[in-house]
Amino acid sequence: MEKLNDFKRNSEYGFTLIELIVTIILIGIMAAAVIPRFLTSEGFGEYTYRDELIIKLRAIQLRAMQQTNNVACQIIRVNTSEIGLLATQINTNTCNGVLAGDTTTVHIPSENGISFSISENLSSFRFSSMGRPVGCVASNPCKIKITLTITGSDPLSILINSEGYIYAL
Repeated sequence: MEKLNDFKRNSEYGFTLIELIVTIILIGIMAAAVIPRFLTSEGFGEYTYRDELIIKLRAIQLRAMQQTNNVACQIIRVNTSEIGLLATQINTNTCNGVLAGDTTTVHIPSENGISFSISENLSSFRFSSMGRPVGCVASNPCKIKITLTITGSDPLSILINSEGYIYAL
């Protein structure tokens, strides 16, 4: 009985040598994987642009659903460095060739190494009064996939399904 009490008392003092070594190795592996992520901003910019694009596409979609009288331009222009709603020409209620502004446009500076691409090689699309994407060439119902390609990293994608739900893949 006395030996059992000695064993209990000794095990209450801390880690065994094996447990200590395994713990130090695990902490070292985690530190080697996590610390470099905090020292640079790489890997965060593309997620920020993706989230910003989802928010702005949803805002444009809501605008299209609320303005059903065809007075405002609802066309979204896409190129490799920006996606945005075209401005409405006030006198004629037609689409202007320039983007409407910062609230409905995502612009990526070239030094970030991030570019947009869109399924079916579309240069523009719009949302219907029901919030559904319109303007696809081949597929009916229209389903649009926007891909953010980052230099040296895995691409991030946004999907606008045929019913208009916008989400990140």
